Amino acid sequence: MDQRSLGTLRMVLHAAARVLGCGSVQMALVDEERQALVIRVAVVQKDVPRFQAVSSVLGFSPDGAAIPLANESSLLVRAVREERLLVTGRFAELAGDMVPEAMAAQIEAVIGQHVFAVVPVVGRPGAIGVLLFEKPGESGFAPADRDLLVAYADRVGADLESQALTDEVEALESLGDTWAPPPAIFVCDGQLRVLGGEADGRALSEAIGAPEAAAPLGEAAARSGEGVRTLSVTSAGRALRVTLRPHGPGVVVVVEDIAWHERFGREAARAREHLAKVLSSVGDGVFTVDNHGTIVGCNQAVRALLGHAPAHLLGRPIAELYADARSIRRAGLLKDRLNEEGFAEGQLLFRRANGQQLPALVSALLLADDHKQPAGALWRLQDLTARRRDAAERKRLRARLLQSERLSALGEMAARIAHEVRNPLVSIGAAARVVEEELPAGSPVVEEARAIAREVRRLDHIVSDFLRFARPGRLLRTSVDVAALLEETLSLLRTRAPHLTFPVSAETAIARGDPDALRQVVWNLLLNAIEVSPVGGSVECDVRRHRASVVLSIADRGPGVPPGERKRLFDPFYSTKTRGTGLGLAVSKQIVEQHRGRIRLLNRAGGGARAVIEIPAHP
Repeated sequence: MDQRSLGTLRMVLHAAARVLGCGSVQMALVDEERQALVIRVAVVQKDVPRFQAVSSVLGFSPDGAAIPLANESSLLVRAVREERLLVTGRFAELAGDMVPEAMAAQIEAVIGQHVFAVVPVVGRPGAIGVLLFEKPGESGFAPADRDLLVAYADRVGADLESQALTDEVEALESLGDTWAPPPAIFVCDGQLRVLGGEADGRALSEAIGAPEAAAPLGEAAARSGEGVRTLSVTSAGRALRVTLRPHGPGVVVVVEDIAWHERFGREAARAREHLAKVLSSVGDGVFTVDNHGTIVGCNQAVRALLGHAPAHLLGRPIAELYADARSIRRAGLLKDRLNEEGFAEGQLLFRRANGQQLPALVSALLLADDHKQPAGALWRLQDLTARRRDAAERKRLRARLLQSERLSALGEMAARIAHEVRNPLVSIGAAARVVEEELPAGSPVVEEARAIAREVRRLDHIVSDFLRFARPGRLLRTSVDVAALLEETLSLLRTRAPHLTFPVSAETAIARGDPDALRQVVWNLLLNAIEVSPVGGSVECDVRRHRASVVLSIADRGPGVPPGERKRLFDPFYSTKTRGTGLGLAVSKQIVEQHRGRIRLLNRAGGGARAVIEIPAHP
């Protein structure tokens, strides 16, 4: 990315900082080769001395710093992995393990109270970077501000994708301007002494700066009578190719820089590779038509667009491809504008070979002959269904980001409320236990006190689940024997369900993750299966390794999952149980996704449901 492109992005980020009242905005992009997030653009709105002080504490400027993608404790990396907006008031959460706690505390003391928002920049292949917004004070980012954060990230993502293609095209064009160093040519006598020129009378090995090559050069000259001789020598660290051709009593010597040719070969190979990628990404149909509207040329993309082989379209009027009379009229107007202005665009409806219709945007460019007379036109057809699909996909990604961000904001607010609720709950529970202990054994109030204590424990469990969902903790990354973890959890639950059997089919399968968090997921799913299973039934468990994943399934013979509710079962606070909180499956899904896995609920043939978890296996 050139400085002009970075300058444009700086202007966008400066505008975002001003509108949102941010002290600074930074953009970090994913560097696939380095497997890191690299800060490419940093803009500061105010309080420059404070940022200089931060650089002084760090010992380097944040601009250009790289955060390894393996550093999953960093909020910046998490935003890329999870593709959702994250907010924090602590600098330590941004840096993760890269910055020691003492240094992070020192930086927080320097900058004071701030709120940071990390927004993923999402392209078609996924998150390609993040924007980091920093705002002084405790107020943070209001819901309307967060919508703007996502909008700016969306704009930056579109600009970056466009710039990436432009960079590749410019790189290909630059190869045509590459200058090749001319070879050095010497005429030498039979003893390899240069005849004429600046090096007249000098030994060839000295003239080319390779005195140590005198012996092999002399041997090649002695055998030059047998024909052209070629050998490689080294001169001042450069690899040279020396070709000796017999010429009368002497030889003609051509010296070429091999390093340059090898470098050019690598660049040419890279160019071919990128050219293939660029061409494969261009799905637009291109037609060349003459003055009479007859197709005289077309590219291979027309096969995918219209279902016709390019060779079968040559010589046919392009009007045969129009789907209706309206498109014929529009094409006539487009041709009139093209003849007047040299360029025209319009939407036409084409008919595919299978009879289906293709809405397309046509861009037509007038062609002229050597006498500047019209010689036909170049038509470019863009599939509007594909463009609309891409726009819908980008809109979907943006909606998903906004939804996750709003849930995050709701979680922050509700977590504070949950903390306030927990404090009086503890007091109520303690008071109920005291009342129970003080009352005589036969008192009718004893059972009421016990009921209060039970409800307090239930509410405390709900609050704990909610806090875990609203503020997920940092996961450990270690090897986990999933089969052993399943057996441990079953040993605790079997006493709760003596009316059920638990057949287990397990093979050794080691996953990479947090054992406590995964144990919670298994506990939640087993508990759900136990609650819906009929007396005398069974809960079937299976653990296996499949390719690069560990797959755990837990199946029951309960009522199954109603089709209309399947998509909502993982939503927070949605439950089919009378006294359910709707957080068990939501927390489980959150934990599994933090492990970069997925969880599914499927109906079984014959009744019942099956929960399937897939998480990455330990390498």
